[in-house]
Amino acid sequence: RLLIAKGTKLADGLTATATKYGFDLRVTGVPSLFYLRLADDPTLKLHQEWIAECVKRGVFFATHHNHFINYAVTDEVIAETLNVAEEAFRVVRERHPF
Repeated sequence: RLLIAKGTKLADGLTATATKYGFDLRVTGVPSLFYLRLADDPTLKLHQEWIAECVKRGVFFATHHNHFINYAVTDEVIAETLNVAEEAFRVVRERHPF
């Protein structure tokens, strides 16, 4: 239950942040073993760019693989991950305005 709750908190935060910047982020799968994709990016280039911006800032998301939540992921780690994801979405949106 704990891993599902942590995964849900992260997924909800990521999708809300993506929406804030006009992206349609889909988080699929079990919340503790999830997959990320930008549904409005058929080429996957924006998705890869967003992932690269997250990685530059210390949050490792894979571009084409499932992600795992474990017991080391604290609420503080989730908050920092969401902060990094938001900054990365902001940068990508600035490069690719509507």
